[in-house]
Amino acid sequence: MRDRSVRSRRPVARAIAAFLAVVVLVFAGSVQAQESPRIGVKIRTLTAELRKQHQLAEDVKGALVTAVTAGSPAQEKGIVIGDVIVEAGGKPVANAQQVAKSIEAASATGSISLKVANSKGERRDLVVLVLKKTPILPGPK
Repeated sequence: MRDRSVRSRRPVARAIAAFLAVVVLVFAGSVQAQESPRIGVKIRTLTAELRKQHQLAEDVKGALVTAVTAGSPAQEKGIVIGDVIVEAGGKPVANAQQVAKSIEAASATGSISLKVANSKGERRDLVVLVLKKTPILPGPK
C-alpha cells in the first residue's frame, strides 16, 4: 500500500520541480547585467494638483523632481526636490517619460543639457553628467 502512495507522489514532485526550475530560469534571466543612464533624480509628470502643492505657475510644464540621490551629478549641479525639468536635451518636455527618453539619448555623449525651474519662477540652464547604472550581477554560487 505504501508503495502505491509513493508512486502517485512522484509525478506531483516532478511537476513541482519543473515549475521551480522554470521560475529560477525566469528570475535568473531578469537579473542579467543592465545598464541604464541616470543623473540621480526621481521625477513625476507635473500635474495640476502637484503644480498647486508646490506653488508653481500655471504655465510651468515638465517633470517634477521628487527625490535627488546624494552625491549624484544632479545634486552636484544644484537640482533639489521641487524643481521642475522643463527642457531636456534642448527640447521642451511635457512629462517624465520625455525626460527619461532624453537622458537615454544623451547617454552616448555622457551629458545632458537641462532647463530647470523652481517655485520662485527662476529658471536655470545646467549641463548634467549622465552615468551608467551599476550593473546588477548574480551573486556567488
